[in-house]
Amino acid sequence: MQDDPSETPEIVPSEKARSAASRRAEQQRQRFRIAEQRARSELAGGRPSDDEAARMVAEYYARGGQTTVCPTSEEMEQADPEQPR
Repeated sequence: MQDDPSETPEIVPSEKARSAASRRAEQQRQRFRIAEQRARSELAGGRPSDDEAARMVAEYYARGGQTTVCPTSEEMEQADPEQPR
C-alpha cells in the first residue's frame, strides 16, 4: 500500500545535503553555459552595428513584419489629463 507511512522511504540528512549539493552544481553549470554562450556570441560578431540593425529592420518590414508604437505616459497625460490611470 503506497499510503502506508512505514513503506515510504525516509530522507536522511546526507541525502538532503546531496540534493542541495546537486542543485548548487546544476546552478553553477547553468551559469557557466550562459557565460560560454555570451563569449561565443561576442566572438561571432557581437552586437550589430547601426547600419546592420537598420538593414535587419528593413528586411523584417519587407517580409511583412509589423510593429506597434505605444504612446508614452507623458503623451497619454497630454492627450486626456482627466482620465484616471
